[in-house]
Amino acid sequence: MEMKRDDVLPGVDCDVVTCRFNDKNKKCSADSIFVGAHNAQNKDETYCGTFAPKATM
Repeated sequence: MEMKRDDVLPGVDCDVVTCRFNDKNKKCSADSIFVGAHNAQNKDETYCGTFAPKATM
C-alpha cells in the first residue's frame, strides 16, 4: 500500500473525498498512484488503484 505523505503529487487533483490520500485542497498526497484498468476504452472504464478509504472515527 502506498504511504500518505505531507506534500502532494504535482498536477494530480482528486475529487474522491472518501480517499485517505485526498488532502483538504483536493490534491493527492500518496507517494505515487496507479491508474487502471488494462483494457479501458474510455475514462469511465478507468479507476484509481491507489484508492484507500479514510479511517472512520
